[in-house]
Amino acid sequence: MVIGIDSSILLGYYQAKAGVPLSSGSSSGSSSATSSKVAPTPPWNTQETAQQASANVTSALAGHKIVDESAAQLDLPGASADYKKLFALYQGLGTLSDMANQIKAAGTSSIQKTELQKAFLKGMAEVSSYIGAASFDKIRVTQGETDASDKTKLTVPNQATEYDTPPLATSASDSVPAFEGDVQFDIQVTRLKQTFDVPIDLSAMPDQTRSIANVVNYINDQLKAAGVETRFGTVRTPGQPQKITAGSQTITLPAGSDQWGLKVTAGTGETVNFSAPQTAGAVYLAQQVGDPDPDHNSKTNDSTVSQQLLKFQTDTDTVPDPARIAGQANWVDGRVFANGLDSNVKTVHAQAVGPDGSVYMLADVDGTVDGQSIKGDQDVALLKYDAAGHLVYTRTLGASNSATGLSLAVSADGKVAIGGSVSGTLDGATNGALNSGVTGAYAGSADSFVTLFDNDGQEVWTQRRGASQDDQVNQVAFSADGNTVYVAGQTKSAMPGGGAAQGDWDGYIEAFATSATGKATTVFTQGFGTSGADKPKGLVVDGDTVTVASNENGHAVLRQFDVSGETPVQTNTRDLGDLEGGDIVGLALDSNGQLVVGGTSGNPQLAVDTVTSAASGGLDAFAARISADLNASATDRLAYYGGSGADKATAMAVSDGQVWLAGAAGADLPDGQAPVGTQDGFLANLDVDAGTVDWSRRFTGTSGKAAPTAIAVAPQGASVLDRLGLPTGTLNFDATQQITAVSSVRAGDQFTVSSNGGAPQTVTIDATDTLDTLALKIRRASGFTADVQVTASADGGHQLTIKPVTNNAVLQFGAGKGDTDALGGLGIPVGVVRATTTTAGGKTVAADGKPNIYGLSLPTDLNLSSDDQVGHALAELASAQDVIRQAYKDLVAAATPKSQQPAASGASGSSSSSVPAYMTAQISNYQAALDRLTGGSSSSGGSADSTLSLFGITG
Repeated sequence: MVIGIDSSILLGYYQAKAGVPLSSGSSSGSSSATSSKVAPTPPWNTQETAQQASANVTSALAGHKIVDESAAQLDLPGASADYKKLFALYQGLGTLSDMANQIKAAGTSSIQKTELQKAFLKGMAEVSSYIGAASFDKIRVTQGETDASDKTKLTVPNQATEYDTPPLATSASDSVPAFEGDVQFDIQVTRLKQTFDVPIDLSAMPDQTRSIANVVNYINDQLKAAGVETRFGTVRTPGQPQKITAGSQTITLPAGSDQWGLKVTAGTGETVNFSAPQTAGAVYLAQQVGDPDPDHNSKTNDSTVSQQLLKFQTDTDTVPDPARIAGQANWVDGRVFANGLDSNVKTVHAQAVGPDGSVYMLADVDGTVDGQSIKGDQDVALLKYDAAGHLVYTRTLGASNSATGLSLAVSADGKVAIGGSVSGTLDGATNGALNSGVTGAYAGSADSFVTLFDNDGQEVWTQRRGASQDDQVNQVAFSADGNTVYVAGQTKSAMPGGGAAQGDWDGYIEAFATSATGKATTVFTQGFGTSGADKPKGLVVDGDTVTVASNENGHAVLRQFDVSGETPVQTNTRDLGDLEGGDIVGLALDSNGQLVVGGTSGNPQLAVDTVTSAASGGLDAFAARISADLNASATDRLAYYGGSGADKATAMAVSDGQVWLAGAAGADLPDGQAPVGTQDGFLANLDVDAGTVDWSRRFTGTSGKAAPTAIAVAPQGASVLDRLGLPTGTLNFDATQQITAVSSVRAGDQFTVSSNGGAPQTVTIDATDTLDTLALKIRRASGFTADVQVTASADGGHQLTIKPVTNNAVLQFGAGKGDTDALGGLGIPVGVVRATTTTAGGKTVAADGKPNIYGLSLPTDLNLSSDDQVGHALAELASAQDVIRQAYKDLVAAATPKSQQPAASGASGSSSSSVPAYMTAQISNYQAALDRLTGGSSSSGGSADSTLSLFGITG
């Protein structure tokens, strides 16, 4: 027989979907039931149509409000105003989602996308303002997160006292190849201004195996005899399983052997320095390896591209040639190590060796590196390594949008200057703000920046200089005394104070002096160039003379300026000729007083009279020595380097009279260096005067691809210490505790703290702030209602832990204005920190006895600037709407009389017996009807048991 459908059960079904509890007002034996409505019907009960979504987008583009309480209709008279506010907010988020869906729809033009992005950002600001101003009666809503306590994601490392070398052996008791032969080095330990010299000569060991354990014992005997606390030890690296791919299968191999290295533990108050009696030349190279698209399918993300730091020993007259380290791929004779960099390091633009033997690297990063998050899409990182390739510190610039680092220089006393381009806010200045405020087409242009660090890696000053259009710093250099930083850059329009624009890209030079108080002042700005594209690629400062090498409209041109007066005066120019598709990679002053310019040229007859090594065809690398005054001289020399293919120099360094070129190799190279991969790199020591190659290596990398990007030379940088994984010089531990040094947070960045709904108090980061001083600032800003402690972090450093002092305290953290927000860099989420308690029903509620707080966890920086950002925005908006639905359900539950609330399973008055057969049959018919009504998409999944569960019936 056919069982009729009870309309009250259908009504109950839809009430259950809407989160409205069912009425229990039916009488026993009655075929119908009544239900009293306790809440208005929410907007999500009705599926939005395509026409409605389009109308929402059109309204937003027309500038109408997207959060409109008057448009939020309530179908229950006298309902709480909280519902209207929740519905208006829900619909506003829905409109934002409609815009995000529209921008990714097929056929949306670039102009439409721009307008949608603008409307979306305006809508996000409107949502933030509405949430901040809305006053609810029975709930509390915050745009950010809610938590019982916060821990900053930023951790400040403890002062290190231990140094671990790379693995040297697979056994602690077997002979170690690195210890064999003539192994001598010196340890100097300084304590209380007294230095203890501890010579180590492994030939003086007792007649025993030179195992890592025996060598450690021998070294410690010498340290103990010298009366110092510093000791050596061993560090074990457990063997790890390895995965290999064979066809379509991934095979996991058993774990390999454990590996052992040396550990140096500095004694209390002791500084440890290493040196060796015999040294050799060394070259550090940064390179990119791997294939960006191995399967030649742009839709797959299978890139193997990564960055490496390499070290080569370039002579073996006094130091034995370094042996190959087991497990290192693509090794070539003379390579000491090839260390992979952080996966978020995308490009290394420059390198330099400091006076202490450290290696400085300037790189672009697009994510967290060395524990430091970045604010925008890309930032600049200054990385300092010791001579053994051990990372000492990382300093990020802290750009709010994007930055690129293009050049670095190290002064004789260890200061470091970096330069490049930046867009977005930096130190409170935005694009064009230094040029009387640029709006319109050039509002998003990039500006030049220069940053100076002291010899401890602390930022001294940052200067941002902006023309109305794009400009950038290409080269930086120090004066002899290290007090003035010179830059050479390029600009698309006139630089402030630099004279009129010449056309297309122009070159410019600039200088910044550092005062006794550490402030920077602009000494001069001077533009130069032609009507074509001019790009400075090399800079030399020699007293009051500044020389710039530029690619000017395709020619290699050197210009010289006298900077002794207030305004630079150009004194000479030399055009070396058309590069014919090549470029300049560097300019240096040789020890004999000549200038050396290097690069790539397709022109076999550059304008230097004496060619000591002829071009080979196609593109070749080259280096030219010319007179320092730029006048043609009988001592000028030019040497090309390359084979029959295209050989491109990408970096040049000059040290102790030696000229080093690195770059991309073509089909063949001099001395019969045949290809080893599909895209090889080369490193060559070129004797320009003789036209010979004194030392060279050709090499490849992952997937047969290697592309050197930066080079630095240390004339005495290699020694037996390289075999041991120990650095030349002082064991360098980054001692800074300053927040601005160990994060992307900059001095002047801000956030707000309010307590118990009071007025937000602004916390501003100072350059010298540490976790301790920041903790005190937060306590004060909260009126001492916040308990802020410096606690140990999981990675061995320290972080802040924030919680309310009492259950009645509610702390609200807000982002700083615009791009000066500090919360992201600190890792403190926007939102509320409050104490919680658990009710008898197992629900977590605010412990202050006031309405519960609902955190939407809605980021303030959502945008539609890319496909990834659109997807991210849609996910975050949907998540926030889920929170609103939960708040609605909780309001409904609180408004529903107990007599109408469904009994919990197993509670008094509920049945725990089996569901009668007739009821199961009836529910099955109801389910079939519901499936026809909903197109088979009812949430019950089509079973009688699941349908029963909608009504709180269990069996």
